[in-house]
Amino acid sequence: MGTDSPDTGLRGRKKARRRQEILSNASELFARQGVDATTMAEIAEASEVSPPTVFNYFGSKENILNALIFEGAERARNAHRDSPRATGKPFGDILAQLLFEFTDNTLQIAGKRVWRYAESVNIRRPNSDFQKRFATSDAALIDLLAEYLGDYDMRLLNGADPDPDFLARMFFDRWTARYFAFIKDEVMSLEAHRVDVVADTHTMVGLLFEPEFAAHSPLKKKAARS
Repeated sequence: MGTDSPDTGLRGRKKARRRQEILSNASELFARQGVDATTMAEIAEASEVSPPTVFNYFGSKENILNALIFEGAERARNAHRDSPRATGKPFGDILAQLLFEFTDNTLQIAGKRVWRYAESVNIRRPNSDFQKRFATSDAALIDLLAEYLGDYDMRLLNGADPDPDFLARMFFDRWTARYFAFIKDEVMSLEAHRVDVVADTHTMVGLLFEPEFAAHSPLKKKAARS
């Protein structure tokens, strides 16, 4: 019937667990001593496997970094996409929480040091596969934010029809500026970053949205039913 045997399924699960363990150990080593200073042999030792095993799973240290960042980002986006939309409270609070969770999720994927390295690679290697995947990941996050915004019965102060894509880009760009400041400052706490994100988001919501909507965040009828 084309289904896996119990043994095949068990082997697949064991391989998936081992792969995730390698990624987790690599993340810890990258955070502690830097990506460049970390060797495949050290990743193998931390994972209690042989260096050829690590190479068989990933092929290179760059591929480990790619998997760590882009697979983690996709998992985080999927979790947000399926989450219920809050309503009945200030829109600034709702959006600020979502944007803060973007940051929190990146730290669960990797630490500040790794993200600084990844961002520097993104800048140093224009038109590389890494840069293209980074751009694709950012675009997917903006699309997610636009999808999130589109579920609300938004009303703008100027009476125009709200464009979720345009608004998503605005909020994403401002969050990105705060995120870069956060990862560049090794001593800045996550709470201090949260305070900055909340302040920025409330300011933008106050400038953009009609007060009644901003205060209560009503959902569109279709989104409220789903």
